[in-house]
Amino acid sequence: MNNNNVTPWYKIWWIWVIIAVAAVAAVAVIVFVGTQGSSDDSINNASSSSDVKTTSGSATKVSSSDNILSKEYKVGETIDYKGYKIMVNDVKYDSGSDYETPKSGNKFVVINVTIENDTNQKQDYNAYDFKLSADGNATDLDADTGNDDYDNNTIEDGTLDTGAKVTGYLIGEANPSAKLKLQYQPDYFDNNTVDIDLN
Repeated sequence: MNNNNVTPWYKIWWIWVIIAVAAVAAVAVIVFVGTQGSSDDSINNASSSSDVKTTSGSATKVSSSDNILSKEYKVGETIDYKGYKIMVNDVKYDSGSDYETPKSGNKFVVINVTIENDTNQKQDYNAYDFKLSADGNATDLDADTGNDDYDNNTIEDGTLDTGAKVTGYLIGEANPSAKLKLQYQPDYFDNNTVDIDLN
């Protein structure tokens, strides 16, 4: 038998047809997988868009909180910070007693405050979340006047159930002719405060 008449494989037409069909099939698979990837990307992008909207929504809430932080309030106005409500009901100045006296030129600043929890979960409160600012110098509100009506009814710390509220005194010391503000700091890790003009 003479093998010289055997046609090499690359000269057989139907082999090239099979190779062409296989190549077209491979391209189709690659295109299909790429399309699925784009589709997944679209879903991811849609999720990202939704995340952006959510973030934008959060930003709106934050900016609403920022508005609360940037506004100055007056005695009798209610501050609603994310459902945590604070109102200064009254401000009095006290000269102290024989046992408790303020520094020369100062008086005790007795601030009657109501804190209300209008959120859907328990909220803690603490007198140290508040400061008395006199011409920009902020100090703690933990003074004693020697007057039991004030000293025995101060706000200290506790936890409010949903819908509960507490009313009591925050007592500081300052010169009454200074520009006085009650400052509430909503976040311990953030120095931003809500300011209430006291005079």
